[in-house]
Amino acid sequence: MGFLLASLSVNKFSLFLFLFGYAIMLPAHLGLSYSNNYFDIKGDKFNEPNLFSGGSKVLINNPDLKKICLGIAIFLMIISIVIAFVFIILYSFSYYFLVFVIFGNLLGFFYSAPPLRLAYRGLGEISNMITMGIIMPGIGYWIVKGGFDLLFFIFASVFLLYGLHFIVSVELPDMEGDLKANKFTLVAKIGRKKSYRLLLLSIISASILLILFSALNIISNSVNLLIIFFLSFIPLVSGLSVLLNKSITKKNSLKISRNNLFALVGFILAINIFLIFSLIFS
Repeated sequence: MGFLLASLSVNKFSLFLFLFGYAIMLPAHLGLSYSNNYFDIKGDKFNEPNLFSGGSKVLINNPDLKKICLGIAIFLMIISIVIAFVFIILYSFSYYFLVFVIFGNLLGFFYSAPPLRLAYRGLGEISNMITMGIIMPGIGYWIVKGGFDLLFFIFASVFLLYGLHFIVSVELPDMEGDLKANKFTLVAKIGRKKSYRLLLLSIISASILLILFSALNIISNSVNLLIIFFLSFIPLVSGLSVLLNKSITKKNSLKISRNNLFALVGFILAINIFLIFSLIFS
């Protein structure tokens, strides 16, 4: 999404550049899955795997794979950083981009890895907001424009809220297990009832920001924020459905979590499709 947004801003698209940039993010993203599986075994013992959360139990059932899993996680981080280094040499980019990529990798690694263990210290939500709102779209945006500008920060401010919506939705079904594992997620600390309110607040605030930025018209007309505001009704409707079903049982929270995350994925896909069509017909 960040790549498409920047490409639309400069009215130029490069498939090779996209693939090169994605080669930086893909191993970092994949490595996060491996490191989280390795360092989050304690929490996964008390949770049941589902489509979006609960762990995988692969290492619980196959403890002999633990060292291999950690090795893969570290290897993938190194690959991501090496590709980023090659990128800045070939394209004469600032070394700040490399620092940005290293920071993104470490943020994902220490989400569950000691000594920081951000998810266990009440900082997992902030790290997820930064990852979804800044790191992931930021890599795509930076490789096109060589840095950040007002357009990026407008989108980042909105997607920080969607990052919060994402992680709270993920944490909902795991509340009981996280409490047993002393994993102090936001949901574990405040409970499901208050978490439902936070979900509503985050999703409504994000839509308000989109319509506000659109009304102020403070960015280039190349990106129609009004259309993206209307697309935000996809996660908004899902989020508002909490009002119709306030049950705080684990079973109901799993349903709410699944609906929110499907809606969020659909929203991001819809934005990407809109940006692609905007690029084609601009």
